[in-house]
Amino acid sequence: MTTPDQPKKSMRLGSMFSEIIPLASFFMVNQAYGLYMAALAALGTAVVLIVVFWVIEQRLARFVVFSTFISGILTITALLTAEKLFIKIQPSLFSFAFAGVLLGGALRGQAVMKLFFQTQFDLPDPVWWQLSLRWGGFFLLAGGANEIAWRQLSDDDWVTFRVLVMAPATGAFMLAQWPLTLHGLRAKKQERLAAQMLDREQNETHEELAESQKHH
Repeated sequence: MTTPDQPKKSMRLGSMFSEIIPLASFFMVNQAYGLYMAALAALGTAVVLIVVFWVIEQRLARFVVFSTFISGILTITALLTAEKLFIKIQPSLFSFAFAGVLLGGALRGQAVMKLFFQTQFDLPDPVWWQLSLRWGGFFLLAGGANEIAWRQLSDDDWVTFRVLVMAPATGAFMLAQWPLTLHGLRAKKQERLAAQMLDREQNETHEELAESQKHH
């Protein structure tokens, strides 16, 4: 028997693998065939994972679909123009775009992280706000780091930086947000329990009133 939390857990695992596996294929293929084939391999892997996850779960994480779509456009452009720049700027574009969306959303009074991840996490709005601001700041720094790296490093060194420096840094930052996320999950669970208790009490009150009216 599946519980309501199990689909969300599988969704989170799917999102995690959709990031790790294409990055691993990018790194390994680059060692043997160079940057263009590495980018194509990463894109192909990401698309296959999306299809597999859709077949299994019958739903998709918007964040993964959006990032894969943009990556596909830039990768195909790089192959058609034989310009590596379209591959190297991808992390910067993603980072600056997400930073702009998250921080811009905050200025407009909207916690954008909720739009991307509400199917995976059930959190209170204040927690979504904090996560949006934190990730917005992180993406801003990550974009700046990639802009410096691809200008200063060789192709192979840039790939190493992207896979062995930025990916672990992103993972470490994600882990650093886990206590806040857990706190939000517990708070939301308590809200649901309180709402259930209130509904139960209201139902009992209605039943008592109905019984009282019958006797009269």
